[in-house]
Formats: sequence, C-alpha cells, structure tokens
Amino acid sequence: MRLRFLQSAMAFESWPVTGMPEVALFGRSNGGKSSLINALAQARVARISRDPGRTRTLNFYAGDGIVLVDLPGYGYARMSKEQQRRQTALLERYAQRREALVGAVQLVDIRHRPSELDIAWHEVLRRRGDPLLLLLGKADQVGRGSWRSREREIVETLGSDAPVVFWSARTLEGRQAVESFLDGIRTRQRPLD
Repeated sequence: MRLRFLQSAMAFESWPVTGMPEVALFGRSNGGKSSLINALAQARVARISRDPGRTRTLNFYAGDGIVLVDLPGYGYARMSKEQQRRQTALLERYAQRREALVGAVQLVDIRHRPSELDIAWHEVLRRRGDPLLLLLGKADQVGRGSWRSREREIVETLGSDAPVVFWSARTLEGRQAVESFLDGIRTRQRPLD
C-alpha cells in the first residue's frame, strides 16, 4: 500500500478535505499505531518514538484512495489532567463529527486485559456503526498457543463482535488482513464531498 504523509493537525478547521474515505487508528499510547502505518506503507512515513504519548496531533496519511489517521493515544499517565482533557476532547470531536470517517482500527495489546479506556473507546466506535477491526497488537510477544485464549478474554471484556486480527509490527503478522479490511472499505465508499 502506498502511503504518504499528508499533514498534522489539531484544530477542526485545519483537518484536511481530501474527498477520500478515512480510517482512524485508535489505541493506547505506545500501542503501535505509527508502526502499523509504516508496516502498511512498507516505508518509514510515520515517526515512531520510544516515549509513549508523543503523538499529540492527528496525523493524516493518504494513499490508494484512502486516508489513514494516526490519532493521539489515549491513557497516557504522564500528561497533566488538563492535557488529558484536551486530548480526550480532540479524539471525541474527531470520532463524533468527522464526516469522512468511515471505519476504524482499534489496537489493543494482546498481553493485557483491556483497560477501561479501551472498553469505552470500543463502545464509541461500535456505536458509530462503521466497519471496525480489532487488532490484537504485540502478538509476537505472546506464545502463539495462547493467542486464542487471549482473544476470547479480550473480546469478552470489550463485548466486541468486530473481526479480530493478530498483529505484530516485528513479524508483520496480520498485515495482509489489515490491507484486506482497508480494501473493503475503499471499494465500498464513493468519494466524499
């Protein structure tokens, strides 16, 4: 998948108008959203930091008739309460008001039980009614034999009926499944005004 960085933005007024459908990447800070973009692009187009919580803006990446939006991660504890409030408001505004948003990928760490924020955002995304893919990240850090039991626990905790893909940025496990999900969205959507 060809992807190029389009722009970073915070204010609603500065979000780009591309005429293409958008798929947002939701997940905790340090959940692997930027790594996913780089894996899909097969190039380093998204900046990755070792420090969680570095992404503070919405980062738009365009390619092949679709836009991927790397959102700030939720749940970063080292932010002040005011920064957390502003970041949550930004995510909520995007999720609730962005007309170009037609699908989402939620990354959840397979090694841990979903947090309250994972559960809350999953419910927000489900209520939208758009296609939703649940990506169980860092799968290479858990023995393959325990994947299904971890999946059952996570799906049950989230109350999810979304399709599930096991994902590893290191081994690229799941990349084709993510690309198929994005292709399905792209082919169903007509250009947006």
